[in-house]
Formats: sequence, C-alpha cells, structure tokens
Amino acid sequence: MILFRFSKTDGAEFIAHLDILRHIGRTMRRAGIKVAFSQGFNPHMLIYLSAPMGIGIKSYAEYCIVDTDEEPNSFIEKFNEFSPMGFTCLGAWKTDKKVGVASDIVKAEYFVTGINDFDEKKILLRDEFIIEKKGEEKNVRHLIYSIEKKDNGISCVIGFANGIRIEKFVETLVKEFGGGEITAVKTRGLTEDGNDFENSLR
Repeated sequence: MILFRFSKTDGAEFIAHLDILRHIGRTMRRAGIKVAFSQGFNPHMLIYLSAPMGIGIKSYAEYCIVDTDEEPNSFIEKFNEFSPMGFTCLGAWKTDKKVGVASDIVKAEYFVTGINDFDEKKILLRDEFIIEKKGEEKNVRHLIYSIEKKDNGISCVIGFANGIRIEKFVETLVKEFGGGEITAVKTRGLTEDGNDFENSLR
C-alpha cells in the first residue's frame, strides 16, 4: 500500500470530496498505476481519502491510501505527470499498516490571514468559544489546541470532533474582531497526540 500526501490548490480546492476520489481514480488509470479492487457485485479501486474539507479551503496536507505495489518514487512521478491541475503529490511512503486516513487524523494545523489583530492568549484562556452550527450554539473551546501569530497571520490547530470546521472557527473570529479578505490554508494533518500523521506510519 502507498500512503501519499497531496495538495489542493489552483482551483482544486473547489472540487467536492467524492469528485476528488474520482479524479484520483482516473489519475491512477491514466498513469498506469495498478490498484487492487474490492470484491463483490460492484468492484471499485481500493482508495481511501482523509476526511472531507469545506469547499474553497486550500490544503497542503490531504492524505490518501492506495492499495498498490507501485514504488513511492515512481508513484510520485506518475501521479504528478497525469493528475489534474491543482492536485500535486508532495510525498509518498509504503505502509503495511491498516490505517484510517479519515479517522486517525483528528486535528489539523491551518494558516489564516485577513483577521484583524487580536490577543490570541485571551482566546486560549477562555472557557468558552461559541460557534453556530445548524442554528444551534456549540462550545468548541476544547477543540482549539493552539493559536499563534505568524507572518502577518495566525497559525492554529483545531480538532475535527463534533464537526468543528475551520470556516466556522474563522467566521466566529471575524464576527468578534473584524477582518478583510480572509484566506485559510490547511498545512498539516495531526494525530491525537499532535504528531504529523505521515510520521506515525513510518
């Protein structure tokens, strides 16, 4: 099996999750990468994506498991030659471990720009951070692990549990502090202990 990390930029961030899966499957066919198929009435390629993200969020830390015997260096070269614009394989590793790329990545690091200046330490000292979800208010303070000012923006780590999304986190900050043209980019996928997901499998 191959675990690979890929980016979604240059318009690919607007492609829905299921369509991303289809694009990766087509890339495997065009590149001549042999992928194992499921058994049963409707066989499909054994390709597993990390959890879906909101439409429009760029990412340099999307992950995918492909059941193939292709060597990592060859996989990277073939994928990048035949993948659609906006999808780039940034690294690939062989793994024999049965992993859940959609379940083992429970936190993510993002870089956000455009929010007016605020004291991030005060946010982290709060007992509550309320977001609105489907008309209800939810306290998600326990899912905010860090906020750090960096390079004219903020780097933050938030958890996925109970459906907190970076869009809602940013929306809440903008409501409180204001902002201009907002950008949010996913930079790392993390496990429960805060380590990079890919490093946990090497």
